Amino acid sequence: MKTSTKSLDWGLTTQRLLAVAALLAIWQVVIWSGTLPSMTPGVAALASSIGAALTSATFWAALAQTMTAAVSGWLIAVVAGTVLGLLIGSIRALDHSTSILIDFGRSFPVLALMPVVIMLLGATAQMETVVVALSCLWPVLVQTIYGARRMESAVVDTVRIFQIPALLRFRRVLLPSATPFIATGIRISASIAILVAVGVEVLSQTPGIGRQITLAQQAQRWDSAFAYLFFAGLVGWGIASLLNYAEGRILTWNRQTND
Repeated sequence: MKTSTKSLDWGLTTQRLLAVAALLAIWQVVIWSGTLPSMTPGVAALASSIGAALTSATFWAALAQTMTAAVSGWLIAVVAGTVLGLLIGSIRALDHSTSILIDFGRSFPVLALMPVVIMLLGATAQMETVVVALSCLWPVLVQTIYGARRMESAVVDTVRIFQIPALLRFRRVLLPSATPFIATGIRISASIAILVAVGVEVLSQTPGIGRQITLAQQAQRWDSAFAYLFFAGLVGWGIASLLNYAEGRILTWNRQTND
């Protein structure tokens, strides 16, 4: 069984690498055909810019600034969304009374609030953290509410009949039921945090990867702009993959139940 699992993992890795290679080949062919604008860099130019960025102190400083704002806002959203979600999802009256507000909030484009936040806080790292937190709040909040609602009727009846104390019910019933949903919301919001942080930096010119993308575009260094975009996507993918791995290790009981 172990040998087949390893061979399956190697096969999947090979397929993914082939897919990436095919995508790069198609990209280069399209550039040679002249379909894309002339400023679009080829694969070789992009690879050179990626290598140059890795040896640049400017890149690492920008990456650190983006990650600081993204992680700070994400952590705030995780704590606030989990606490509020468990509270709202476990109290039926509160759930019904806030449903309209939550549906409105999750549909509202948070980046549209950025001018207001800039007016209050200025184009600072604190402003970027606030916008990231507001963007990441809704996936965590909504998923946590769904998880808190997801208690089977037999469990609810058992808790009521035996008059289980509130704290014990929270630890042994509510939290285990909601944890898989909370983990999903945390994983989704992590990718959102990176994207929003870069977007805020592009729009407000606060220091970070987004500002470096804008500066590269203004200097018509399109290969550098694409390299920074590549790193933004790579960081988001890496964080999501790491959280997915951690979820699989921590919530093994949930995977076994689903299987």
